[in-house]
Amino acid sequence: MTFDKSARVSAHLEASPERVWQALTSPEELTAWYWPASLSPKATSDPTVGGHFGITTASKDMGFAGEYLELEPPRRIVQSWRWAGEDSASRVTIDLTPAGDGTDLVVTHAELDAATAEMYRAGWQSCLDRLPAHLT
Repeated sequence: MTFDKSARVSAHLEASPERVWQALTSPEELTAWYWPASLSPKATSDPTVGGHFGITTASKDMGFAGEYLELEPPRRIVQSWRWAGEDSASRVTIDLTPAGDGTDLVVTHAELDAATAEMYRAGWQSCLDRLPAHLT
């Protein structure tokens, strides 16, 4: 597998970087917005460098897990990221930048092949589309 692609998505959120950080690192909040409730997601998160995180579904046939590699509250999160059943891990960087009364968020999911990058780009966009409603 050649790792020459990355999935990049961005969003402007009408919430402070501190509030967005909480939504990205709290297991209760991740459970509430990351995947649709119909999947019965369950998140875990220990937002410390070396801490682990993940989300699974009630059926246990879908999920991912990883480790926090870098944390710069409330500006940057870097994680290793492994989809359930995959052998190799990829890398996710989430940057939060104050913008007016809100936050610009950029997710870069790297160390992917081209086909996987396209799938992950769509997946991240779907997840981030749910975040604004959760933040209000």
